[in-house]
Amino acid sequence: MITKKYSIFCLSVILITISVSKSFSQDIDEEYYESMLTKEVEVLNPVYKPVIFGGAGIIHFLGDIRYPGSSPLMGKEAYKAGISIPFGKKNNFKWNVFVLFGGSVQGHDFDISRQIQSKPELLSLDDDLNPIYHNSSFKTDFLEIGVSAEYNFGHLFGKNKRFRPFVSVGVSPLQILGTNTNVIHSDGTYYHYWDDGTIRNLAQTNPNAFKAEIIKLENNYEQNFATDEYYKKLDLDLKYPTTTVVIPIEMGFDFHLSYRMNLRVATSLHYAFTDLLDNFNYDIAKKLDVPNPEKFSGNDMFMFTNFSLNFDLFSDPEMIKVELLFADITDAFDYEVMLADQDRDQVFDWLDECPDTPLGVAVDSLGCPFDSDGDGIPDYLDKEPNTPAGAIVDENGVQISPETLAQMFSKPTAVKREEAKMMPIAPIWTRSISFTPGVIPEKFKEVDKDGDGYISFQELMTAIESFFDGSLSLSVEEIYELNNYFFSQ
Repeated sequence: MITKKYSIFCLSVILITISVSKSFSQDIDEEYYESMLTKEVEVLNPVYKPVIFGGAGIIHFLGDIRYPGSSPLMGKEAYKAGISIPFGKKNNFKWNVFVLFGGSVQGHDFDISRQIQSKPELLSLDDDLNPIYHNSSFKTDFLEIGVSAEYNFGHLFGKNKRFRPFVSVGVSPLQILGTNTNVIHSDGTYYHYWDDGTIRNLAQTNPNAFKAEIIKLENNYEQNFATDEYYKKLDLDLKYPTTTVVIPIEMGFDFHLSYRMNLRVATSLHYAFTDLLDNFNYDIAKKLDVPNPEKFSGNDMFMFTNFSLNFDLFSDPEMIKVELLFADITDAFDYEVMLADQDRDQVFDWLDECPDTPLGVAVDSLGCPFDSDGDGIPDYLDKEPNTPAGAIVDENGVQISPETLAQMFSKPTAVKREEAKMMPIAPIWTRSISFTPGVIPEKFKEVDKDGDGYISFQELMTAIESFFDGSLSLSVEEIYELNNYFFSQ
C-alpha cells in the first residue's frame, strides 16, 4: 500500500521540476529581452583605409628549362607583401601595391645537358688543354615590385564576406638579381651527363671512364651567364636583361576570419617580356642543334601559389551596435501581448509567475501573493498568518495539532477518497484551474489505463514515471494540471 508520505514526496519532485523549468525559461527570456535594448545598424558612409597584407607561397617556373613535374606546388618558396586601397562606389575594386621578394626560378633539363656535352665543338677551353663542360642548369634570383587592379565580385555576392572570389591584373618591373649556372661539383670536377642517365665526375669519352664515380647535382650555381666565356663563344649576340616587365594575372578566394582579418588563397601567372630568365631560347636551341628548337620560342613565365593574411586595421566598421533607451517591439512583438497584465497585479504576464492572482491582492516582484509565515498558504487565504516555521498546516493555513497528525497516520487502513485532504508543505503558489466533476480532460485520458473514468493514484504515479523516462507526451505544465485534476476528482 502506498503511504501518504510517498505521495507527498512524489508531488514535491513534480513541483521542484516545474520550478527549475520555469527558472531556466526565465533566464532565457531575460537574455532575449535584454538583447532588444541593443541594435546593430549600418554605417551609411564608412571611411575605408588601406589594408596591409603579407604571405608566402611557391614559385613554379614555366619557361624552356624546368625540373620534371607539372604541379604548381613544386618549386621555390617566395614571399609577398603589400597594401590594398579600395575604390569605387561600393568598394568592389582595389588597387594593390605589392612586392614579391626572396624568390627565384630554377630548372635543369638532363637531355639538353647531354646534348651540349656530346658535341666537342661546343665546349670551351679554360686553357689549351682543359675543356669546360657546361649544362642547362640555371637559377635566376629576382625582385618584383608591381601594382594591380582587383575586382571582388561584390555586384554578385553583395556584402557576404564569408567566402568571396576575386581576380586581378597588373604590371610589374622585375629586377633580375643574378642568373647563374651550376657546372662544377664541390670536389672541383665538372658534372658529366652519361647516356645511362647518371651524373659522374668523368666524361663518358674519357680513357679512364671506368674509374668514374656517380655524383649528385648540388646547388652551387657558381657561374654567371652574363660573364661566362662559354656563352660568349657561341656568338649569339644575346643581351641578358637586368630588368624586364612582368604582367601578373591573379585569381583566388578570400575567407572571412573576423571583421579585421581575411585569409586569402590565390595563384597568379606572371608573364615576362623576356625569354632569357632560364638562359635558354630559340637562338640557343638552334645553335646547339637541339631538336624542335621552335618549342623554345615563347617568353618565360612563372606561377606563384600563395596564402596570405589581410589586415584591415584602420577602416571604419560597416556595422555598429547602438544602445536603445526603449526596446523597439513594433516589429517583433504584439504591443498588447508585450504589456499584458491579465490579473492586474501590475506585473506583466511574461514576468508573472502567478498570473491568476485575485484582484486587489498584494504581490511580490514575481507577481505571487505574499506568504508571511512561509507555510504555503498566501496571506489572503491564511486564517493563521503567524504559523511557526516548519509547522504542518491544513488548506486554511491553520497548524495541525500533534494529536490530529497522530490520528491521521495511525489508521491501519487506507482512507476513502472523499476523506483525503491535501496538506501544503512548501511555499508554492499554483495556477487556479477548474475541472468538470466526473469528466476526464481529453489530454489526460491516456492516463486512465483501465478506462473506468477515474484516475487512480497508481495511474497518477505511472504517468509521472512515464513523463520522466520520456514515454509520455504531456508537458511539464500538463503534468502539473494532471496533479491538480487528481486531487479535484
